[in-house]
Amino acid sequence: MSRKPGIRDVARAAGVSVGTVSKVLNPASSANIRISEATRGKVLALAGELNYTANYGATLLRGRRTGTIGFIANLPDEFNSPVISSYQMRILNGLSAAAQGKGYQILLISGSDYSSFLEIKRVDALMLINFRLRDNQKLSEMIGMYRTFNERCCPYVVINNTCTELPVPSVSVDNVRGMELTAAHILAKGYESVGFAGEITDNLQQHHLERLAALRKCLRGTGTAFPEELCMLGTACGIPPIPRTGAFNHRDGLEAMRRLAQSGNMPRCLVCGNDDIAQGVICMAAQLGIRIPEELAVIGFDDQTDSAYWNPPLTTVHQPLEEMGCAACEYLFEKMENPEAFKQITIKPTFMERMSG
Repeated sequence: MSRKPGIRDVARAAGVSVGTVSKVLNPASSANIRISEATRGKVLALAGELNYTANYGATLLRGRRTGTIGFIANLPDEFNSPVISSYQMRILNGLSAAAQGKGYQILLISGSDYSSFLEIKRVDALMLINFRLRDNQKLSEMIGMYRTFNERCCPYVVINNTCTELPVPSVSVDNVRGMELTAAHILAKGYESVGFAGEITDNLQQHHLERLAALRKCLRGTGTAFPEELCMLGTACGIPPIPRTGAFNHRDGLEAMRRLAQSGNMPRCLVCGNDDIAQGVICMAAQLGIRIPEELAVIGFDDQTDSAYWNPPLTTVHQPLEEMGCAACEYLFEKMENPEAFKQITIKPTFMERMSG
């Protein structure tokens, strides 16, 4: 049996050192950029001719970095949805852009046992997105994983952390600030009554609960009516639970709008837990002949990339998801260089006034 070509064979054929071959075949290495294009081309060509590929396992055994950040794409079991949503994709875009600037690549991970990727050194760092459910059946398991990561000073970060049992490095949007901006807009417009359309389920995301509570607090004492019966959130509003078809659900907005119209008690402005719910509201309003914004103002939260092109364009809170991904990546690199680093970053949203409200 013929011997498989090794790195020394490539180096000998190219007339360069083993170290030079290693740098050329490791695109994540900062030393790679110091190799001339002529040398790089010759090494790559000869490696191809000899059918040589780098031994990834040997690289890990030598304790070197993988040049890879793991991105956990899992959604909770309650969400019957694709592996990755548009919400996650925007965060991933920010992460990827920042990682590429450091010569790193992103590994998309789907599955339950993602903690092992750090333990076996398949990745150098992990980024997780936490869809914060009120009743999270895997919370104790997650806390155990975070505790292990903390004890080992592992570089990881959580988008939208909800863990209160122990400190967790995180990047989150300021929901309270988003509702302060929303309330200021409502008062400036003089809308005399407000409703809220959120998820119609018995296991709510913490985001929706936080946004509703913050909006109530901001409008308290202003003279703007915000009665409980105009709050379409959870199952207390009388709508049967709607099966989850993703992290965000258009049907929540459809059914919330239908129920408000049937009740005959329509608010002047309807604030929605996210843009997808707002889109469902606008769709049902069109079916019912309710004019937006003349009869009903609609305000969303997220500012999806296409929200400015709806009919009418959506007034919404802009959640800077790409910026969150970038900030998370910058923290991970800091953590890799300084194991004692720890940050909980809060990103401020902005308000986008358009035609719907």
